[in-house]
Formats: sequence, C-alpha cells, structure tokens
Amino acid sequence: MIHVEVLRAIFTYLGEWNHVTVAFRLLVSLLCGGVIGITRSVRRRGAGFKTHVLVCLGSTLIMMTGEYIYHTFNSGGDIARLGAQVVSGVGFLGVGTIIVTGRNQVKGLTTAAGLWTCAGIGISIGIGFYSGAVIATVLVLILYRFLGGVDGLAYKHARILDLYIEFESRRAVTVFVEELKKLNYKILQLELNKPKKKNGKEDVVNAVLVVRAGMEVKRTQMVSQISSIEGVDYVEEL
Repeated sequence: MIHVEVLRAIFTYLGEWNHVTVAFRLLVSLLCGGVIGITRSVRRRGAGFKTHVLVCLGSTLIMMTGEYIYHTFNSGGDIARLGAQVVSGVGFLGVGTIIVTGRNQVKGLTTAAGLWTCAGIGISIGIGFYSGAVIATVLVLILYRFLGGVDGLAYKHARILDLYIEFESRRAVTVFVEELKKLNYKILQLELNKPKKKNGKEDVVNAVLVVRAGMEVKRTQMVSQISSIEGVDYVEEL
C-alpha cells in the first residue's frame, strides 16, 4: 500500500510544471525517439537514430513551450496550438524520406509514418502524458520487430503483381498483351516508359505493369509464365 502511494506521489509530481519535470520529459523523449530510431538505423533507412531523436525531442520542446506560455503569461490560450502545428509541420520530413525509383517503386512510406508517429509521441511527453507515449513507443517497436512480416504474408497471397518489364521491341508489347489474355491475366495498368540505352546498346523498350491473375496462382509461377512470353527480355517484380 505504501509503495502504491509512493508511486502515485511520483506520478503526480511528474505531472506538475517545474524544472525537474521539464528535464525528465526531455530525457524520456530522447529515450523513446532513440529506441525507435535505432530500429530504422539497423535497417539502413534514410531517417535513423538522430532524426527520430530530434523529431521526438523537438516535438516535446514545442509542446512544453505552449504549456510554458500558458503558465507564465496566463494567456488563457490553447496549450495544444503549438503541438497541432507539429503534427502538420513534421510532414516535410516525411516527404524527404519518400522516394520514387526510376521504375516507379515507392520507398520510404514506413519511415515517414514512423517520423510522424514519433512526433506524436514527443507531443504526448511534452504535455506529461507519459503512459500514452511509452505504450505507443512499445507498440511501434513491436510493429517494426514482429509485425513487419504481415505485409509480406498478405503480399505473398495476393493475386496482383507490379512488374517492371523490358521488351525486345515495341512490336513485342502487342504480342505480350495478347499472351497475357490467353493466360487469363487481366492488365490493370500498363505504362510504357521512354526507351533507354542499356549497356551502350540500342534503345530498350520498357514498361511498368500491374496485372491480376484470374485464378489462384503462386507469385513465382506468375513471374515465370510472364518471363517466358516471346519478346520479353527482363522481368522484375516491384
């Protein structure tokens, strides 16, 4: 019972506004942002440890600045106003981590979402909502560590393929489309790109294709069937 009372007193104290709680909030934000950032650094993502720490730390500071203005100047304004600007403003960092490769492959969405969530965690810490921030941090780590395979599992059983294909010639594209119809594949999207030089040779006709199988077919089998079509030089799943 005494321990419960002690813990309650500690949490009550940490919810107050003083120099100790300011330092504590900043340290907690550094810890939460750091553990999330490390998981991205080990995977060599664009936004790693330092970026996540700075986002979380900055969000905490901005949120506390709003609370400081409220307590110091008795403005009666909205404490959450500055925090709301963080939620929208951190988007510019997210945009910087998202790239589209030359083959129309999008990368960096998870990192961008992680930065945005990290900003939210920082805001929670900044206002003293420690439990929410810590629980959110744990859930993010679980998502990165254990639930990342859910996407892969769903992707494995999907009947839709995103492909990058190189053809022998433009005429081969017409033959390719006809062969797909015979295989009972439906073309959802076909985008022919500007021909490019390959190894100093003649122009290579290439395209990005989204195709759906008409029946249950393994993805490896779909790629193999498409690769074997006459006129197709190269196939890569995006």
